[in-house]
Amino acid sequence: MKIFQNLLIFSIVFIFLVSCDGLKKARNIFETSERMKYERNFSGADSLMMKWKNNFTSAAENQLVVKDGVLLSVQISKSSIPALGYSVELQQGRLLVVEAVADDPKAKIFVDISENGYSKEKAESALIIDTKFRKRIENTGLYKIIVQPEINFAGTLVLKIYTQPSLSFPVAGKGNSDVQSFWGASRDRGGRSHEGIDIFARRGTPVTAVVNGTVTRTGNQGLGGKQVWMRDQEMNYSYYYAHLDSIIANSGQRVKAGDTLGLVGSTGNAAGGAPHLHFGIYTSGGAVDPYPFVKNTRLPESVSPRLKIFSAKFAKAGSVIRSGPGTEYTDLKKLADRTAITILAAARDWCHIKTDDGTEGFIYTDRLE
Repeated sequence: MKIFQNLLIFSIVFIFLVSCDGLKKARNIFETSERMKYERNFSGADSLMMKWKNNFTSAAENQLVVKDGVLLSVQISKSSIPALGYSVELQQGRLLVVEAVADDPKAKIFVDISENGYSKEKAESALIIDTKFRKRIENTGLYKIIVQPEINFAGTLVLKIYTQPSLSFPVAGKGNSDVQSFWGASRDRGGRSHEGIDIFARRGTPVTAVVNGTVTRTGNQGLGGKQVWMRDQEMNYSYYYAHLDSIIANSGQRVKAGDTLGLVGSTGNAAGGAPHLHFGIYTSGGAVDPYPFVKNTRLPESVSPRLKIFSAKFAKAGSVIRSGPGTEYTDLKKLADRTAITILAAARDWCHIKTDDGTEGFIYTDRLE
């Protein structure tokens, strides 16, 4: 009887887990990261896997920092099994791109990302597919990014870490230079602050959907005058378009990114002023700065890997190891003696090195021999 009761309880719990929202919970129980899958299925020597994991831990714990837009060249031997770990300051609304181009397009390249320092429990682990991994940044902060090829990978790797706008620009044919009033600017003699950006354009210029979604409301009222509100299907954010000359979209209409919602004007409290679009974004926590969501930035320029530099084996006595590729970064250590090093990556005139005692940092290339 007790066995029957236990089976009945288990069946009820299982049915709950696989029903409705419970299905998602049940799947999460059995989900494993790409890194864990690889570790579980690896059939090579235990010593190789141990080295792979130890190098990952070293990358996760280092103090290295790079800027959005960094480009690094990497040359890897079969025995090195490196992991590259860097912290990058990222803004809410940006689309992070980790691009890794290897000699062998079939090689497995892993990327792990964690907010506010590396945390195994919170990290997102994935394979870089077709040379690129993308992630929409939901919170402004310092993100740890770790890139590591599979065991026995050998060859060159060009690594780029950069961001792009996560949304399309809301005014057709316009860009960064047309934004002339930004988030937080004083309004009404300091009585309120600007919760959005103003994009100036000729009257009648199309105002477009920044993402796929649904028009939730249109109207002509208050400070915004003729306005359109829409909500996306993924993040559940609301997007506010104000001061329109005319409204084209209808409430309840499904739209795709680039569809015209209305035309630029100067209605509401913008009457009599230069025509422009006031664009705002609202999350469950309130208004957020929309500029990072739509700001266009240049891609890192592609360069030929500097492979000759990887033949260096020593850092000169007196060399300073820094936390990033430049003199503006923090000094981590000064080498009193000529020191054996391994070069993990090259970033223009700086190299990411590792000493025999496990110290990682960047050193100026002229200090290598």
